[in-house]
Amino acid sequence: MTNTTTTYGGYAISNLREAGGEETLRFDGFLTLHGRKVIYLSNDGHGSSHRYQPVNEKWDQFKRIRSDFQAYATAWNAASEFAGLEDSDQLVNRLIEVALLNRLRKVPFLLDNMDFWADGEYVQLAGSASREQVVRALNGPQYADRYPRVWDREAGDFLPVSGLAQETR
Repeated sequence: MTNTTTTYGGYAISNLREAGGEETLRFDGFLTLHGRKVIYLSNDGHGSSHRYQPVNEKWDQFKRIRSDFQAYATAWNAASEFAGLEDSDQLVNRLIEVALLNRLRKVPFLLDNMDFWADGEYVQLAGSASREQVVRALNGPQYADRYPRVWDREAGDFLPVSGLAQETR
């Protein structure tokens, strides 16, 4: 499924292949804009910056697309403690994490002060519960004194379940 929403400015990662890496994630895939492949991305996993290559030989078009992505990434990363440091790579890293979370068969969620974007940790229910079942469980008495947030593919982020209670009933 390709994300064609305006989440992350319409940018997403498709055809992602990843495999460990020594200092950075080793991967390759395509940066898409509203579902259309616009840039081929890769990293060899040895600590270098990501590589951005055109998907065709139209270099002027590639330079414009790359410049637009850099501008969006700079604005997206402006409030980060790492603002101005490889903003494009940081946004690609986020888009990779979003793609990986979207691949999960079990629905991930966070409790209380968990911060997936800082430490990569999340929780999942045992078994094969649907998203609706997870939201219903997190709205139940067992989690009444907790602050649960569930992964939302459309938003590309973890959303509080309190706002999702009406959707699942």
